[in-house]
Order: sequence, then C-alpha cells, then structure tokens
Amino acid sequence: MHDKIKKSSNYFNFDDYKQISSIKKPFDKEFLEFFVGFTEGDGSFIVSSDKYDKQRCFFIITQKDPRILYYIRGKLGFGTVSFYKTYSRYIVAGTKSNENIHKLINIFNGNLILDKTNSRFITWLTAANIEGVEYKGSLDLDSFNDNGWLAGFTSADGHFSVSKIIDKRYSLGYRVRLRFILDQKGELSFFSNLKRNFLPTSHVGTRNSSRDMFRFTCTHLLDLSKIIEYFDRYSLRSSKTIDYVRMAYALALSIKHTQKGVNNVSVAVVNKKDVPI
Repeated sequence: MHDKIKKSSNYFNFDDYKQISSIKKPFDKEFLEFFVGFTEGDGSFIVSSDKYDKQRCFFIITQKDPRILYYIRGKLGFGTVSFYKTYSRYIVAGTKSNENIHKLINIFNGNLILDKTNSRFITWLTAANIEGVEYKGSLDLDSFNDNGWLAGFTSADGHFSVSKIIDKRYSLGYRVRLRFILDQKGELSFFSNLKRNFLPTSHVGTRNSSRDMFRFTCTHLLDLSKIIEYFDRYSLRSSKTIDYVRMAYALALSIKHTQKGVNNVSVAVVNKKDVPI
C-alpha cells in the first residue's frame, strides 16, 4: 500500500479521455462515473510478468451475471467478455501499443476515490509506462448525490435488504426492517465522508469481530428516501435493480400508511408477491 496518496480534485474530470481521437462511442459522463464506481467495487488492476520480467497490464471485472459486462463493453467499445463455469469476466489486456490500457488510464487517473484502488492503480500505471502520463492523485469527492459513482459502486458491492423482525407491538407480531448496506475492508474515511456529505443518519461500524472490515448501514426513513431519490436518477444498470425496487416499494408503503400499511409491506415485499419489478 502506498503510504501517501495525494488528492487530485473534488469533482470528476474525464477531459483526457474525451479528447482521445480513436474513441468511437458517444461521450457519456454519467456512464463513466458509474463505471469508475463499479470498478472500485469489483474491478482489478493486474500486472503480470513473464520469464524475462517483462510486465503486462490487465484490467478485469468478474461477475456472475454477464449482462452488466456486455453493457460495459458496449459502452466503452473495447475489451472482451469471457465465460467460465460459474462466472464471467470483462478483460482488457495490454498490447504492444497499450492503446486500450491508455484509454482506461485516462478514465481512472484522478477519478478514483478509495485508497486501496488508488494504490493498485499507481502500480498498474507505473507498469504501463506510457510516456507523458503521470498519476494525478485520488478524487476527494465532496458530493455523492449529483453523479453516478455511488450507483456503480452499489451495483458492484451494495445490498438492499427487506426483512421481518419479530415485534409484538404490531398486530401480525412483526415489523419490516429496510436497510441499505455497503461493506468494505479498510476505507473508514470513505464511509465517514459518505455519512457526512450525503447520509448523516447512517451508521458506520466494524463487521462481526473484524477490526478492518467496515459496514455502512442506512435504516432511517429520511436517508432511505434520499437513497430512493438518488437511484431513481442514477440507475443501477444491473440485476440489483430488482432488490432496489422491492425496497423502494416497501418504503413507499411504510411512509404512506400506519401499522396496517407496514403489515401490508410484510405480505407484499418480504414474501416477494405483488411487487412491481
């Protein structure tokens, strides 16, 4: 891990990528924000060495559902999607010219938020050894609700939970608990920033007995409403949309109704019946 990671700016900047003449796809800033977030959740910057110690860069995203990988490949216009027994991978491999690696560098450089991702990217960038390209620093984002990064990160690593909790105060003997959850090893400063600048009623704590595995949990109706508004604007673009819609439906009912409405949420959502998806 690199001890000191300098900060670049507090907003996304894809000007270097936009100016590449070989890019044939329309420029889509919201997708690029999503793609960076998704990469910080599930992407890998890999450097391999052959027997002559010659280094080669690879960029890989692994997913069970290949549809999101085909979507990313279609939006970027390069890379390949490969199938394995239980998963699929989007792969961009380094070549002699490193043309596509250079494109990815221009997307990620200065736009990565997490410390661990920046540390791995620095190693990857050094191995790519592209003339005139230097590391710009990490992104010190001060707003999460006006860009697509959190949608991408959540699509990779987030969870929307609707569950029944025993509670004798209610006529059916239980209530519904709605939760938005993010888990990350390390990255306490990121979760603190997300709490401070977007979801102030959320809770940040360690998961189980681990000291460096942190869980970000949001259960308060006020912040859950913010989350629904956000994902209505910035799509998850993956199968997690189903779980999101269930939680949004449950939240709408719990806000609209009193005890009877909450019980209706239990029947419709927890049992996964009559829920629009």
